[in-house]
Amino acid sequence: MTAHPHTIHIPPPERLVPGKYPLSAIFAGGAIIGLIFSAIGVYRDPYQFAYSWFFAFYYFFTIALGSFFWVTLHYACDSDWSVFARRSWENILALFPVLLLIFIPLLWPEFAGILWKWMSPAHWNDHELAIRSLYLNWPFFYFRVVFYFGYFICAGLYYRGYSIRQDLDGNPVLTRRMHDHSYLALVLFGLIQTFLAIDWFSGLDWRWGSSLFGVYNFAICAQSSLAACIVIIAVLRNAGYLQMMNHEHFYLMGKLLFGFTIFWAYIAFGQYLLIWYANIPEETIFYNDHNRGHWLYLTYFLAVGKFIFPAIYLLSQDNKKSLAALNFIAVWILFMHGVELYWFIMPYAHHGMCPSFEDFIASLTVASILGFAYIKIAATASLFPTKDPRLVECLTITN
Repeated sequence: MTAHPHTIHIPPPERLVPGKYPLSAIFAGGAIIGLIFSAIGVYRDPYQFAYSWFFAFYYFFTIALGSFFWVTLHYACDSDWSVFARRSWENILALFPVLLLIFIPLLWPEFAGILWKWMSPAHWNDHELAIRSLYLNWPFFYFRVVFYFGYFICAGLYYRGYSIRQDLDGNPVLTRRMHDHSYLALVLFGLIQTFLAIDWFSGLDWRWGSSLFGVYNFAICAQSSLAACIVIIAVLRNAGYLQMMNHEHFYLMGKLLFGFTIFWAYIAFGQYLLIWYANIPEETIFYNDHNRGHWLYLTYFLAVGKFIFPAIYLLSQDNKKSLAALNFIAVWILFMHGVELYWFIMPYAHHGMCPSFEDFIASLTVASILGFAYIKIAATASLFPTKDPRLVECLTITN
């Protein structure tokens, strides 16, 4: 039930003022220091730099992918509860051009050959590679990179641009237009994120195949981006913004976070079960590599830390309705997201678990660059859609 529109106080636009808070300067300093040390890392150990930089890039790229999913899903479903949260995701969409700049160093032949070993001259005479050469070849790979980024940059700017444009006149036609386009956008999202995950993520071992990998990549994107949105909202509320959001909004986000935690566990276990049951060599090589030595303990930690603990924690209604409690588990899930990507990527770099200082530097650098860019982007518009047609319904939402 919703109250009559004339009895509802519509909050005024809220603009982020970066100069009032030192966070922007901290990110700028971290980015400069990180780039200097990263340049040193390129000179000292290009092999480790390639894996560390890719790990840092893909961590934040999955959050951006998931943000695109949430924006298009909410437009497709005409969701009203998400109006206040949606602008945080839309601001993340504007980071795709920055992510492209971060990804470009990995396209350098030396680094590309380290990560995607089918590009290395050592494998050019490989019979299996020759069979797949129609897909695994340099020109087509770079074409797909341009297509992936081109689509998400254009589509992301389209959704954010129309949303900000609506802040000026409240034209409901813009909402209807984005609603109509979101069905196709969701289909394209599913296809493109599957192909890029196979190209970049599972392509770290081009011989490995999994029929569920596209869904697995989607699960980690959706869960991590939802957790990231919760953390951003918590930071903004602590700074005095978005005070109109209440426990009803947090409860809905908490329920979705719980649901996608279960979904991630279902897909992750389903992929393992199908591969174990089929026992096909080109599929089992993944778990042979990732469940050996100390990596096995990280596998157990993932099961407990990314599924069992968050699932039990989010069963409580009080934890889902409290932003502080919800923010705690969101931060934990983002930490476990990093653990999962590290567990996935680094066994291709090292037989044993040996964290490198380059991992920390790359993560600091990429996080600082994106954090600085996000603050600058968020400051260019209101922190929530001020004239969205569903704003009144969002203010009065009840569970």
